[in-house]
Amino acid sequence: MIFHPRIGQRVRLHYARGAAAVMPGHGKLGVVRTVPRGPGPRNVGVEVEGRLVVVPRGNLVAMGGAS
Repeated sequence: MIFHPRIGQRVRLHYARGAAAVMPGHGKLGVVRTVPRGPGPRNVGVEVEGRLVVVPRGNLVAMGGAS
């Protein structure tokens, strides 16, 4: 899990074993494009295969480096 994702950070989407089979983005690589600023749910905008998807930050694994 990434606690403080940063714009431009490379990540991999990762879901729990029980949910991974039904989540279309499981295992895909992407780049963080938007991060939250205020209180509330911490969902992050990640660009995956040219599309912007919103993912809870707990479902991100850092891949190292920035693009």
